[in-house]
Amino acid sequence: MLAFTSVSLSLQSLLIISSISLLGVAILVPLFLFTVTSLKAHREHALLPASLPFIGKRRSEILSSIRANIRGATVSAKLYMEAYTDYSLKGLVSIVPTWTKGPQVIIPPTMTNWLAHQPSHILNAKDCTFESQQFQWTLQHPEIQHNDMMDLMIKRDLAKSVGQLNDQIVDEINAAMDELFGNDTEEWKEVGIWDSMIQLVARSANRVFISDLCRNQEYLMSCVHWTQDIQVSAALLHMIPKFMKPYLARLITYRNRKDTQMFMKHALPVVEQRIADMTRKLNDKNFDYEPPNELLTWLIRESFKRTTESETSAESIAYRLLLLNYPAISTSTIAASNAILDVISTPPSDGILAALTEEATRVCELHGNEWTKGAVHELIRMDSTLRESARYSGIGGTGLARRVKPSNGISLPDGTWLPKGATIGVGQVGIHFDPDHYGETADKFDAFRFSRPKEEGTAKVNEDFITTSEKYLAFSHGVHSCPGRFFAANELKLILAHLVMNYEIQPIETRPPNTPLGDVNIPPLKATMKIRRRVRKF
Repeated sequence: MLAFTSVSLSLQSLLIISSISLLGVAILVPLFLFTVTSLKAHREHALLPASLPFIGKRRSEILSSIRANIRGATVSAKLYMEAYTDYSLKGLVSIVPTWTKGPQVIIPPTMTNWLAHQPSHILNAKDCTFESQQFQWTLQHPEIQHNDMMDLMIKRDLAKSVGQLNDQIVDEINAAMDELFGNDTEEWKEVGIWDSMIQLVARSANRVFISDLCRNQEYLMSCVHWTQDIQVSAALLHMIPKFMKPYLARLITYRNRKDTQMFMKHALPVVEQRIADMTRKLNDKNFDYEPPNELLTWLIRESFKRTTESETSAESIAYRLLLLNYPAISTSTIAASNAILDVISTPPSDGILAALTEEATRVCELHGNEWTKGAVHELIRMDSTLRESARYSGIGGTGLARRVKPSNGISLPDGTWLPKGATIGVGQVGIHFDPDHYGETADKFDAFRFSRPKEEGTAKVNEDFITTSEKYLAFSHGVHSCPGRFFAANELKLILAHLVMNYEIQPIETRPPNTPLGDVNIPPLKATMKIRRRVRKF
């Protein structure tokens, strides 16, 4: 009995020690990351001119710089607005801290046009993305990102396909909605907005990318998870000093590699077979084969003109497909989720949802139920809703983000000098909420803000969803405007048009707020909507 009691006490002691150890780890690891990130941010800030105002820093506070960086992680939108109203509007440069991306040098709107048209060897947009997403560590083949093949596919082939493949996209949207939302015309079904939109976006995009796999759930989820895990890994890597990254990166990016393995399991055999068939067709004109008109085919066709293995191998081509899923899924899912939340939280008396349904139904019937490029272009209310949602509920953060390239730094138009490696941009939130740009209702969601002048015949400028300007930066502006925006806008309008035509959606009283994630805001991932099939299906 005594021996049993001793063993019990020993086990209890071990459990207590284990619990204390786990508690210690749970406290020490976040404390370590917090300390390292604070020191890293302080060092990066010290490289910038000390004369520039540091937004969020209260001189009366103890550890004011560290607390400013914490604000950069939790209330970044407020800091960007403070920078805009207190400094940018007065023509002054300031610094906004961000918890994961370091200090952002925010220039006034008067310099926007100058910034947007600087050449890449002076101010580089791609370097900013590369650093922001930590592609050196999060990608297994980071050299692919620097190759021009991806840009060529998006700017030339994907943009040219807009409208040509709408019948396939619509077919995929209909199939996906049947599975996700069902056919019940009587009972309401509650669905997750983010989860359903990410499925719709992933399926419709991959119908154009690699149609053989667009309904393979394991393949689709590898794309979705990879897209999400990249962002988590990047955020963690930003918290670690450079000298530690070679040792910790493999651990942090473990999920990325598992996602890639699952993707390759399904994509690589399809790519290899397509290469074999297209190669045989080139050598044997009698071979009865016509490759699908889709992104995979365009990539392979372009690879036949190249010579290096990183451009011609089946693995590199498959990996490019995975990379293209990243912007295609993440940005479009955010845009679709935000638009739905903005619309269904508008008072029903405003008639927004009814007006969108009427427009989509009318345009669809007018074009014989065929969604041509011209038909999609006539969805001016839907286009306005997407543009307004991107303005009002957009990601935010630093617009037109660029990285200083010259080794001797660069001087801004006002004479302010910035060192090599500094990140520079404009305060997107401030610009998008400026009453001088959007009137007294700049702080309100007005779905038809941009379509109303068109319908009334008073429109003086073109303000479509994809049209960039110095006051609308959702797709950046200037020489580095998002080249995929034409495909994304077409896809989003088709998804939302079919949603409002085929389903009733219950309004909600209050829109759940977006979630700050570093220097950006994302839609609430757990928000839901109640939906049921309309009696008539288009």
